[in-house]
Amino acid sequence: MIHSSKAFRGALMGALSVAGVAWQGPALASDAGAFIGGMVTSNILRNMERRTQAEEAQAYYASRPAPQPAPRQTAPAKLTPEQKLQQLDKLAAGGYITPEEYKSRKQAILDGM
Repeated sequence: MIHSSKAFRGALMGALSVAGVAWQGPALASDAGAFIGGMVTSNILRNMERRTQAEEAQAYYASRPAPQPAPRQTAPAKLTPEQKLQQLDKLAAGGYITPEEYKSRKQAILDGM
């Protein structure tokens, strides 16, 4: 059903203008060409932007030095009996081990000398 009344056309144009749409009359073939041309141009520009960003990222990462492998962890040096006794004294003074554990571990260190 096509409405041709002036009141309907006025209401339609008012609603379209509120929605931010400009109605300029019937679409022409040249309008369709302009629309398609605009879409193609938009896609070309977007692809060019993506390519530029990719090239910039590639240049950035190419200029950075290659990551070096992490240095190997060396095993801690073996503690001397004196160092072991000092640690044992600290554990006992801090209350981390009982007097019985202190005596047995101290004897084990002394026996290992």
